[in-house]
Amino acid sequence: MNLFSLLCNGSDNISIGQLLSIEKFGGPILYLILYAFALLIVLVFVDSGSRVKRKFRKNHKRFHLGHNAPPPDVVAEAARVQTCNDPLRVLNVSKTYYGKRVTDDVSLGVPKDSIFALLGPNGAGKTTTFNIIRTL
Repeated sequence: MNLFSLLCNGSDNISIGQLLSIEKFGGPILYLILYAFALLIVLVFVDSGSRVKRKFRKNHKRFHLGHNAPPPDVVAEAARVQTCNDPLRVLNVSKTYYGKRVTDDVSLGVPKDSIFALLGPNGAGKTTTFNIIRTL
């Protein structure tokens, strides 16, 4: 609230009409409301998957199923899991929904007394893999 404008208006009495006038404090609040709506529109536009190509997506390399050979560390982990005695072993798991393969030949092992996290981008099959492990 712009107290300076309220107190320096030449009178001691402040009415409700003065509190709601645009000259006293309504201008900054109106500006904040408009600014909030503008930011909301920008947020919805960016978050909704706009068609505008972004700079960071231009050179983004993805591993596509069946198009490229898996990285060497993935091959090494799959070979290790085949012969290990880990309490949790997942060997060559694949899952298909309506003809679309969502996980392809997943193999992993989790040793005893270790913390395990499955990381990847959206749609990579993390939840599907955990559901398979939990037998859902």
